[in-house]
Amino acid sequence: MIVTDMVGWNGKGKKQKGFYMDGYLKSNLDGVPGFLKKGYDCVGIVSGMGKVRIGKSTHAIQVGAYLAWLLAGGEMKCHQEVVDNKQKWIIDEIVKPKKGVKFSLQENVVFSADQMMDTATKLYKKYGPNQVIVYDEGRQGLDSARAMESINKGMEDFFQECGFMGHVILIVLPSFFKLHEDYAIARSLFLINDYADKQFNRGYFSFYNEYQKEKLFYFGKKRIGVRAKYAAATQNFWGRFTSWTPFDRKEYDLLKKKALEKKRRTRQQAKWKRQRDAAIYLVKKFAGISNQAISDELTIVSGQKISPRSVDYAISNITHQKVEED
Repeated sequence: MIVTDMVGWNGKGKKQKGFYMDGYLKSNLDGVPGFLKKGYDCVGIVSGMGKVRIGKSTHAIQVGAYLAWLLAGGEMKCHQEVVDNKQKWIIDEIVKPKKGVKFSLQENVVFSADQMMDTATKLYKKYGPNQVIVYDEGRQGLDSARAMESINKGMEDFFQECGFMGHVILIVLPSFFKLHEDYAIARSLFLINDYADKQFNRGYFSFYNEYQKEKLFYFGKKRIGVRAKYAAATQNFWGRFTSWTPFDRKEYDLLKKKALEKKRRTRQQAKWKRQRDAAIYLVKKFAGISNQAISDELTIVSGQKISPRSVDYAISNITHQKVEED
Protein backbone atom coordinates (compact mmCIF):
# COMPACT_ATOMS: atom_id res chain seq x y z
CA MET A 1 0.00 0.00 0.00
CA ILE A 2 1.07 3.62 -0.56
CA VAL A 3 1.62 5.49 2.71
CA THR A 4 1.97 9.20 3.63
CA ASP A 5 1.71 12.28 1.45
CA MET A 6 5.46 12.91 1.67
CA VAL A 7 7.35 13.75 -1.52
CA GLY A 8 10.59 11.88 -2.14
CA TRP A 9 12.66 10.15 -4.81
CA ASN A 10 12.07 6.68 -6.21
CA GLY A 11 14.75 4.28 -7.45
CA LYS A 12 14.80 5.98 -10.86
CA GLY A 13 15.62 9.36 -9.34
CA LYS A 14 12.17 10.81 -10.02
CA LYS A 15 10.02 12.61 -7.46
CA GLN A 16 7.14 10.62 -6.06
CA LYS A 17 4.39 11.45 -3.56
CA GLY A 18 4.01 8.75 -0.94
CA PHE A 19 5.76 5.37 -1.02
CA TYR A 20 4.99 1.68 -0.88
CA MET A 21 5.01 -0.03 2.51
CA ASP A 22 3.96 -3.55 3.39
CA GLY A 23 0.56 -3.39 5.09
CA TYR A 24 1.57 -5.57 8.04
CA LEU A 25 4.66 -3.46 8.64
CA LYS A 26 2.52 -0.32 8.50
CA SER A 27 0.05 -1.75 11.04
CA ASN A 28 2.88 -2.68 13.44
CA LEU A 29 4.40 0.81 13.24
CA ASP A 30 1.05 2.52 13.81
CA GLY A 31 1.20 1.74 17.54
CA VAL A 32 4.52 3.55 18.13
CA PRO A 33 3.05 7.05 18.86
CA GLY A 34 0.79 5.57 21.54
CA PHE A 35 3.74 3.64 22.98
CA LEU A 36 5.77 6.86 23.26
CA LYS A 37 2.90 8.66 25.02
CA LYS A 38 3.30 6.20 27.90
CA GLY A 39 6.76 7.63 28.62
CA TYR A 40 8.91 5.10 26.82
CA ASP A 41 11.47 5.53 24.10
CA CYS A 42 11.23 3.31 21.02
CA VAL A 43 14.21 1.43 19.64
CA GLY A 44 14.00 -0.50 16.38
CA ILE A 45 16.82 -2.50 14.79
CA VAL A 46 17.33 -2.87 11.05
CA SER A 47 19.90 -5.54 10.16
CA GLY A 48 21.08 -6.89 6.83
CA MET A 49 21.65 -10.64 7.17
CA GLY A 50 25.26 -9.87 8.06
CA LYS A 51 25.82 -8.19 4.70
CA VAL A 52 26.46 -4.66 3.42
CA ARG A 53 24.69 -2.85 0.54
CA ILE A 54 21.56 -4.93 1.07
CA GLY A 55 19.17 -1.94 1.33
CA LYS A 56 18.90 -1.66 5.11
CA SER A 57 19.74 2.07 5.20
CA THR A 58 17.01 2.83 2.65
CA HIS A 59 14.50 0.70 4.53
CA ALA A 60 15.34 2.28 7.89
CA ILE A 61 14.90 5.74 6.38
CA GLN A 62 11.47 4.74 5.04
CA VAL A 63 10.44 3.47 8.48
CA GLY A 64 11.80 6.65 10.08
CA ALA A 65 9.94 8.85 7.59
CA TYR A 66 6.67 7.04 8.23
CA LEU A 67 7.04 7.27 12.01
CA ALA A 68 7.90 10.98 11.80
CA TRP A 69 4.79 11.46 9.63
CA LEU A 70 2.65 9.65 12.22
CA LEU A 71 4.14 11.67 15.09
CA ALA A 72 3.27 14.87 13.20
CA GLY A 73 -0.38 13.81 13.26
CA GLY A 74 -0.66 11.90 9.99
CA GLU A 75 -2.92 8.85 9.84
CA MET A 76 -3.53 6.05 7.34
CA LYS A 77 -7.08 4.72 7.64
CA CYS A 78 -7.38 1.35 5.91
CA HIS A 79 -8.84 -2.13 6.11
CA GLN A 80 -8.17 -5.61 4.75
CA GLU A 81 -10.33 -7.14 2.08
CA VAL A 82 -10.29 -10.23 -0.14
CA VAL A 83 -9.79 -9.22 -3.79
CA ASP A 84 -9.41 -11.91 -6.47
CA ASN A 85 -8.98 -14.52 -3.75
CA LYS A 86 -6.13 -12.54 -2.20
CA GLN A 87 -6.05 -10.62 1.07
CA LYS A 88 -5.28 -6.98 0.29
CA TRP A 89 -4.98 -3.71 2.20
CA ILE A 90 -7.45 -1.06 1.07
CA ILE A 91 -6.84 2.63 1.90
CA ASP A 92 -9.96 4.41 3.13
CA GLU A 93 -8.46 7.81 3.88
CA ILE A 94 -5.12 9.58 4.30
CA VAL A 95 -5.30 12.15 7.10
CA LYS A 96 -2.61 14.77 6.56
CA PRO A 97 -0.34 15.72 9.49
CA LYS A 98 -1.53 18.52 11.76
CA LYS A 99 1.99 19.98 11.90
CA GLY A 100 5.18 19.88 9.87
CA VAL A 101 6.93 16.54 9.55
CA LYS A 102 10.32 16.80 11.26
CA PHE A 103 12.50 14.40 9.33
CA SER A 104 15.48 15.52 7.27
CA LEU A 105 18.90 14.22 6.30
CA GLN A 106 20.66 17.03 8.14
CA GLU A 107 18.76 16.72 11.43
CA ASN A 108 17.62 13.11 11.78
CA VAL A 109 20.29 10.81 10.27
CA VAL A 110 23.55 10.14 12.12
CA PHE A 111 26.53 7.86 11.57
CA SER A 112 28.08 7.46 15.02
CA ALA A 113 27.00 7.03 18.63
CA ASP A 114 28.56 10.37 19.60
CA GLN A 115 26.68 12.12 16.81
CA MET A 116 23.48 10.38 17.89
CA MET A 117 23.86 11.73 21.41
CA ASP A 118 24.46 15.28 20.19
CA THR A 119 21.56 15.07 17.74
CA ALA A 120 19.16 13.68 20.34
CA THR A 121 19.93 16.59 22.67
CA LYS A 122 19.59 19.20 19.90
CA LEU A 123 16.27 17.79 18.72
CA TYR A 124 14.93 17.63 22.27
CA LYS A 125 15.84 21.26 22.95
CA LYS A 126 14.48 22.44 19.58
CA TYR A 127 11.33 20.33 19.16
CA GLY A 128 10.78 18.44 22.41
CA PRO A 129 10.51 14.66 22.94
CA ASN A 130 9.47 11.94 20.47
CA GLN A 131 11.76 12.77 17.55
CA VAL A 132 13.04 10.19 15.07
CA ILE A 133 16.75 9.41 14.69
CA VAL A 134 18.22 6.93 12.21
CA TYR A 135 21.61 5.74 13.47
CA ASP A 136 23.29 4.23 10.40
CA GLU A 137 26.43 2.45 11.58
CA GLY A 138 27.92 2.16 8.11
CA ARG A 139 31.32 0.64 8.86
CA GLN A 140 31.96 -2.62 7.08
CA GLY A 141 34.38 -3.99 9.69
CA LEU A 142 31.71 -4.61 12.28
CA ASP A 143 32.82 -8.16 12.91
CA SER A 144 35.83 -6.83 14.81
CA ALA A 145 35.45 -6.94 18.57
CA ARG A 146 36.84 -3.41 18.87
CA ALA A 147 34.23 -1.94 16.51
CA MET A 148 31.29 -3.62 18.25
CA GLU A 149 32.65 -2.73 21.68
CA SER A 150 32.68 0.91 20.61
CA ILE A 151 29.11 0.73 19.30
CA ASN A 152 27.75 -1.03 22.40
CA LYS A 153 29.56 1.44 24.69
CA GLY A 154 28.10 4.30 22.66
CA MET A 155 24.61 2.86 23.07
CA GLU A 156 25.13 2.50 26.81
CA ASP A 157 26.20 6.14 27.13
CA PHE A 158 23.30 7.28 24.96
CA PHE A 159 20.56 5.59 26.99
CA GLN A 160 22.07 6.75 30.27
CA GLU A 161 22.08 10.39 29.15
CA CYS A 162 19.28 10.61 26.58
CA GLY A 163 16.82 7.82 27.38
CA PHE A 164 14.42 10.20 29.13
CA MET A 165 13.90 12.17 25.90
CA GLY A 166 11.56 9.52 24.52
CA HIS A 167 12.90 9.52 20.98
CA VAL A 168 12.53 6.89 18.28
CA ILE A 169 15.96 5.36 17.55
CA LEU A 170 16.41 3.15 14.50
CA ILE A 171 19.75 1.33 14.65
CA VAL A 172 21.09 0.19 11.27
CA LEU A 173 23.91 -2.37 11.20
CA PRO A 174 24.81 -5.56 9.30
CA SER A 175 24.26 -8.14 12.05
CA PHE A 176 21.64 -8.16 14.80
CA PHE A 177 23.67 -10.73 16.75
CA LYS A 178 26.64 -8.37 17.21
CA LEU A 179 24.65 -6.06 19.46
CA HIS A 180 24.83 -6.39 23.23
CA GLU A 181 21.92 -8.27 24.77
CA ASP A 182 20.69 -5.14 26.57
CA TYR A 183 19.95 -3.35 23.28
CA ALA A 184 19.17 -6.35 21.10
CA ILE A 185 16.58 -7.64 23.56
CA ALA A 186 15.64 -5.43 26.49
CA ARG A 187 15.65 -1.97 24.90
CA SER A 188 14.43 -2.68 21.37
CA LEU A 189 10.82 -3.05 20.31
CA PHE A 190 11.25 -4.82 16.97
CA LEU A 191 13.76 -6.17 14.46
CA ILE A 192 13.61 -5.82 10.69
CA ASN A 193 16.07 -8.03 8.82
CA ASP A 194 16.61 -7.12 5.16
CA TYR A 195 17.93 -9.59 2.60
CA ALA A 196 18.14 -10.44 -1.10
CA ASP A 197 16.47 -13.36 -2.84
CA LYS A 198 18.26 -16.26 -4.52
CA GLN A 199 18.79 -14.13 -7.63
CA PHE A 200 20.44 -11.41 -5.45
CA ASN A 201 17.50 -9.02 -5.87
CA ARG A 202 17.23 -6.62 -2.92
CA GLY A 203 14.03 -5.45 -1.30
CA TYR A 204 12.93 -8.32 0.98
CA PHE A 205 12.57 -8.22 4.77
CA SER A 206 11.47 -10.27 7.76
CA PHE A 207 9.83 -8.69 10.81
CA TYR A 208 10.31 -9.93 14.38
CA ASN A 209 8.32 -8.55 17.32
CA GLU A 210 9.66 -8.45 20.87
CA TYR A 211 8.93 -12.12 21.60
CA GLN A 212 10.26 -13.56 18.34
CA LYS A 213 13.26 -11.21 18.43
CA GLU A 214 14.24 -12.53 21.85
CA LYS A 215 13.96 -16.15 20.69
CA LEU A 216 16.00 -15.33 17.58
CA PHE A 217 18.78 -13.73 19.61
CA TYR A 218 19.18 -16.48 22.21
CA PHE A 219 18.78 -19.49 19.93
CA GLY A 220 20.59 -17.86 17.00
CA LYS A 221 23.64 -17.08 19.11
CA LYS A 222 24.20 -20.81 19.54
CA ARG A 223 24.25 -21.56 15.82
CA ILE A 224 27.08 -21.36 13.31
CA GLY A 225 26.53 -19.50 10.06
CA VAL A 226 24.51 -16.37 9.26
CA ARG A 227 21.57 -18.14 7.61
CA ALA A 228 21.38 -20.64 10.43
CA LYS A 229 21.33 -17.86 13.00
CA TYR A 230 18.48 -15.98 11.31
CA ALA A 231 16.52 -19.24 10.95
CA ALA A 232 16.58 -19.85 14.72
CA ALA A 233 13.12 -18.29 15.15
CA THR A 234 10.15 -17.70 12.88
CA GLN A 235 9.50 -14.18 11.67
CA ASN A 236 6.06 -12.70 12.36
CA PHE A 237 5.76 -11.86 8.67
CA TRP A 238 7.87 -11.07 5.63
CA GLY A 239 7.43 -8.46 2.93
CA ARG A 240 8.92 -6.22 0.27
CA PHE A 241 10.25 -2.67 0.27
CA THR A 242 11.28 -0.25 -2.49
CA SER A 243 14.17 2.17 -3.00
CA TRP A 244 12.15 5.34 -2.22
CA THR A 245 13.80 7.92 0.05
CA PRO A 246 12.50 11.31 1.29
CA PHE A 247 15.74 13.03 0.28
CA ASP A 248 18.23 12.85 -2.54
CA ARG A 249 20.18 9.59 -2.40
CA LYS A 250 23.37 11.15 -3.76
CA GLU A 251 23.34 13.72 -0.96
CA TYR A 252 22.84 10.93 1.58
CA ASP A 253 25.71 8.84 0.15
CA LEU A 254 28.01 11.89 0.20
CA LEU A 255 27.18 12.64 3.84
CA LYS A 256 27.75 9.01 4.78
CA LYS A 257 31.07 8.96 2.92
CA LYS A 258 32.25 12.07 4.79
CA ALA A 259 31.22 10.53 8.10
CA LEU A 260 33.19 7.35 7.37
CA GLU A 261 36.23 9.37 6.30
CA LYS A 262 36.03 11.31 9.56
CA LYS A 263 35.94 8.03 11.49
CA ARG A 264 39.02 6.80 9.65
CA ARG A 265 40.89 10.05 10.36
CA THR A 266 39.95 9.83 14.03
CA ARG A 267 41.20 6.25 14.24
CA GLN A 268 44.44 7.22 12.46
CA GLN A 269 45.00 10.13 14.83
CA ALA A 270 44.42 7.83 17.80
CA LYS A 271 46.95 5.39 16.35
CA TRP A 272 49.56 8.15 15.88
CA LYS A 273 48.99 9.39 19.43
CA ARG A 274 49.38 5.87 20.75
CA GLN A 275 52.69 5.47 18.88
CA ARG A 276 53.93 8.83 20.18
CA ASP A 277 53.07 7.89 23.78
CA ALA A 278 54.86 4.56 23.33
CA ALA A 279 57.98 6.31 22.02
CA ILE A 280 58.03 8.67 25.02
CA TYR A 281 57.55 5.71 27.35
CA LEU A 282 60.53 3.88 25.80
CA VAL A 283 62.76 6.97 26.03
CA LYS A 284 61.89 7.30 29.71
CA LYS A 285 62.40 3.60 30.40
CA PHE A 286 65.69 3.00 28.58
CA ALA A 287 67.35 6.44 28.53
CA GLY A 288 66.46 7.23 32.12
CA ILE A 289 66.16 10.99 31.57
CA SER A 290 63.69 13.25 33.36
CA ASN A 291 60.26 14.29 32.08
CA GLN A 292 61.52 17.87 31.87
CA ALA A 293 64.46 16.83 29.68
CA ILE A 294 62.17 14.80 27.42
CA SER A 295 59.84 17.80 27.22
CA ASP A 296 62.66 20.17 26.25
CA GLU A 297 64.10 17.89 23.56
CA LEU A 298 60.69 17.09 22.01
CA THR A 299 59.81 20.79 21.92
CA ILE A 300 63.03 21.57 20.04
CA VAL A 301 62.70 18.67 17.56
CA SER A 302 58.96 19.02 16.86
CA GLY A 303 58.78 22.81 16.92
CA GLN A 304 55.74 22.57 19.20
CA LYS A 305 55.54 23.14 22.92
CA ILE A 306 55.30 19.83 24.80
CA SER A 307 55.04 20.27 28.56
CA PRO A 308 56.44 17.90 31.22
CA ARG A 309 52.82 17.25 32.19
CA SER A 310 52.08 15.99 28.66
CA VAL A 311 55.10 13.69 28.91
CA ASP A 312 53.85 12.35 32.23
CA TYR A 313 50.37 11.77 30.74
CA ALA A 314 51.85 9.88 27.76
CA ILE A 315 53.84 7.58 30.04
CA SER A 316 50.85 6.99 32.31
CA ASN A 317 48.67 6.23 29.32
CA ILE A 318 51.01 3.48 28.11
CA THR A 319 51.61 1.92 31.54
CA HIS A 320 47.86 1.95 32.27
CA GLN A 321 47.18 0.24 28.94
CA LYS A 322 49.81 -2.42 29.67
CA VAL A 323 48.07 -3.23 32.98
CA GLU A 324 44.71 -3.53 31.23
CA GLU A 325 46.09 -5.92 28.60
CA ASP A 326 47.78 -8.09 31.20
